Parts: sequence; structure tokens; C-alpha cells
Amino acid sequence: MSYLVLARKHRPQHFDDLIGQEHITEILKKSIASKRIAHAYLFCGPRGIGKTSCARILAKCLNWEHGPSVDFDDEKSAICREITKGTSLDVMEIDGASNRGIDEIRTIRENVKFAPSYGRFKIYIVDEVHMLTTEAFNALLKTLEEPPDHVKFIFATTDPNKLPPTIISRCQRFDFKRISLKVITDVINEVSVKEKFNIDADAAFAIAKAAKGSLRDALSILDQLSALSDEGIHSEDVFSMLGLVETELLFAIVDAIGQKDCAAALKALQDIVEKGKDAKQLSKDLIEHFRHMMVIKVGGKSMGKLVDYPIAIKEMILKQCELFSLAAILNAIDTLIQAQETARITESVRMPLEVAFAKLTYRGEGIRRVAEPEQKTEAKSSGGGVRFSSSILQNEKGQVDISGFQEKSDDLPAPLEETEISDGVEEEPVDIGYDEEPGNGVNVDLEKICRSWDTLTHAVSKERMSLATYLQEGFPVEYKSPLLVVGFPKACTFHKEAVEDNQNVQLVERIFTDALRTPVRIEYRIVNHDNNPTTSPAKEEEPFVKSVLNTFKGKVINQWHNE
Repeated sequence: MSYLVLARKHRPQHFDDLIGQEHITEILKKSIASKRIAHAYLFCGPRGIGKTSCARILAKCLNWEHGPSVDFDDEKSAICREITKGTSLDVMEIDGASNRGIDEIRTIRENVKFAPSYGRFKIYIVDEVHMLTTEAFNALLKTLEEPPDHVKFIFATTDPNKLPPTIISRCQRFDFKRISLKVITDVINEVSVKEKFNIDADAAFAIAKAAKGSLRDALSILDQLSALSDEGIHSEDVFSMLGLVETELLFAIVDAIGQKDCAAALKALQDIVEKGKDAKQLSKDLIEHFRHMMVIKVGGKSMGKLVDYPIAIKEMILKQCELFSLAAILNAIDTLIQAQETARITESVRMPLEVAFAKLTYRGEGIRRVAEPEQKTEAKSSGGGVRFSSSILQNEKGQVDISGFQEKSDDLPAPLEETEISDGVEEEPVDIGYDEEPGNGVNVDLEKICRSWDTLTHAVSKERMSLATYLQEGFPVEYKSPLLVVGFPKACTFHKEAVEDNQNVQLVERIFTDALRTPVRIEYRIVNHDNNPTTSPAKEEEPFVKSVLNTFKGKVINQWHNE
């Protein structure tokens, strides 16, 4: 006898065997018991959760010699055995993907006129019915609305949204659910006992997780692993065969991110890639992991039911949440999603992940700003942050020139403390130094935008860090209200294309408009680097430059690109 795969060998044969779909089987049982049987049913849901199996069981109930009844006996009923084997003349299973044309539907319309061969009903089970063509659906409408009394239709689909409303309205619809992780794990253990497989608990959990709610997929994976070794099935075998990332490595990466240890995170990524794991799958697993952390961080143990994991792993996630604020978790999710989007453009998954790890673990070197003598520095004690109404004199490398500051003077103000912006501190509103009130005609020119460019891009980073990173490679080139032209060097074409996305443009325009207090429209161009107005040498005769030089006894240094 030929080998029968586990998914077919352990296929449900009665409603009570159908796992995880009790909300459907109870309705069908009561409908059959009360003889209130519809002429058409529509079973919707993901793959491998029992739609076709339920259709076969329903066909057995309807065509059993002593039915309709849910108490049929397969061993004593020839009709039920034929339905199980798929050889019944009165129960026709049709693949909608390969029989999708109008000619096939016309054949069905002709055949429904004839009585069943020996069963009570002629039953048509159409799998993947959404694959039928529009013409085929139209040809089926009248027959589906008023079929002969001896005809029943059972449709199954993984994508009900593709079905015409006129088809759905003529059927009783049942939505099948994904099977929970715990239920699949229990089924794997039960099947392993019946088949005399030696499987450890971690391996069963890994298989269930990889199945993503599909019991058929879980049994197929178990079938593959059963041939791997006679010594039993272990979690290492599952991770190796499916290219999944071990739970321990996943927690190690998140721990490294929480501890701001970029080297450890990159080392873990290197180990994963060297083992032949899929970096794309790692990205998905990390997003899912941070999602679980977000849920538990928001609701604690009371929200644990939304995380379909064993209690032991939930406790580990709860402990790991102590390393992160909610803002940090949300930022991690956003950064990893942006890494996925970048991976689609660059066709490289590892590099965007490395960049994401670097962003999430970056501690910052503090922000030191020099106040203008004529303006005041305003501190807020509530958040511990500092709000500045001044500009920064710096070269293109971002270094403040204090080379002329040699002697201590009692007349000089005390130096400002370095302020490090952490994930858990509420950041202050952006202030770029304008004294005018909103709506009073704020005077904005290119020079002011250039001086405030770092502040403006920092405001963007609060909402989308990756966008700010790309934007920092550009520089203001031209401003004629309300149009601001931002230039990018030829080497930064990729950055320009990234910021030109419609959503990114709208976000930048909104933030710049709020910060500058005047409407701003953005246009991006590729320009020569020499056109960058922010890198032109400072002139000593400018009042602001002269004021800072006098205060700190400094001198203007050459720009790096001119040296």
C-alpha cells in the first residue's frame, strides 16, 4: 500500500473531529437536525484550516442512507466511504483554479437537471471558487439562485473579497478561523504519539509557529521532519529545515537593542546569516516580537491573550519590556518596517537590517548649542530638555569652532550642559528662533532656512527617523515662498528618490510649515555639491559671525571641502 501523508491520514471525518471551528460545526449540526438545509454554502478562510474537509463531512451528512443526519457511520455506509475516497458520482469536487471558464459552468448547468445516481442530493463542492471568471459567475447566477431541489452547492475560498456580491448574497457564508498556536501544538503532540514520533516540546512549538494557523501545514512539516532522524525531532531540526531564527537568538538581538549594544546586535545578525537563515524572515520575526512587546507593555499580563505564545515565553517578553519605553518599542517597529521597504528597493535585506540596528542602538553624543548674545536660552524643568532660540556656528562636519577661546573670563556665561535625548523623554516643540507670532507675516528666507536645517531635519526624525536620515544628505538650494528647493548631490540619487515618495513629501511639508510658521512646498533636485549654500565659507563681516567670534575670541576655520 502506498504511503499516505499525515495531513490526509488524520483528516477530519466527522464534525466533532474538525478542530478549532466549533462556531461553524454547531450551526451546521443544528441545521441538519432541524432539516433547515440551505441550497448553497460559502466557506471562507485561510488555507489548511478545514474548509474542504467540512464540505465533505456536510456531504456525508446529507447523502447518508439513513440521513440527513450527523450520526453517520463510515464503516457501514458505502456512500460515505465513496465520499471519503472522492469517488462518489453524486458528490463532485471541482477545482475552481483549473475549471474557471464559462464552458465548465455551462456543463454544470446542464448536469444539474439530472437526478442523483443513488444518493439523496447531487452536491457540487467548488474549491477556490474565487478563481472563476466573471463570465462564469454570471452564468452560474440563475442556477445558484433557484437550483433544483436535489442540488446543493458548497463553495470554498481563501479570498472572499474577489467574489461578486451577487454570488455571496445567494449563499450562507461561514468564516473559518485560523487555529491557535496552542491547539496546533497539542495536535502535533497527539499525532506524534499516534505515529510513535519522539518530539520535544520546543520542536512542537516551533512547528506550530511556522504553520501560522494552518493545521495542514503543521502536519506537512511534521511529516518532513519524521524522515530526518530516527532519534527524534528536536527544535534545532525545525529551525534548520525551515530557515527559522531560534527563539534564543531573537531574544538576544532584542536584548542588545534594548541595551544599546550595536556590536552585539550586528554580531548576532552575522551568526544568523552564517547559519544560512533568511534575513527577511528575521525582519518579520523581529517586527512580530516588538508587536508582542507593545501589547504586553500597554496592558501587562491582562493583554497576554493577544499574544499567542506559551506562558513561559510571555514571561520572558514581559521581563524584556523593562528595557524599553513604549516610545522605543513603537520606534523599533517603525524602523524595522522602513528597513523592509528599503530592502525591496535595494534588493538587499542584510544591509537595511544593519542600518536599523545602528539607528535603534545609537546613544548620541549629546547636543551642544551656542546661544546668540542678543537672545535668551530657555530651559524647561518639567521634561529636563532644553529649548533654544539660537543658531549654531559650525563647519560642514558639525564642529563648533572655539579654537580662539584660550583664557577664562568672568564675563562669559557658563557653558551649557550637554543634553542627550533619550527615548523616554518627552521632546520639546521645534523652535527655530523666530520672535514673530504665527499669522503676523513671518519673514522667512533661504539664509534662515539654512541656519535652521539641522533643527528642521531633527523635527522630522521625531516622526520618521529613516526619512530624516535621507533628508540630512540634502541641503536648501532655493526658496521663493512657498516653494523650497532641496538639492542632493549626484551620489545621493537613492536618498532623493526615497524622500520623493508622496507620503514622505506630505510629512516634510507639514513639519516644515509648522516649524517655519509659513506654508512650505518641497521640491527635490539633483545639483552640484558646490551649490550647497550651507557649506559656503562664513564671512567675518557678518554681524552674527562677528558677535560669536568676539564672545569666544575665536576664528573662522576653512571648510573641509576647500582644504
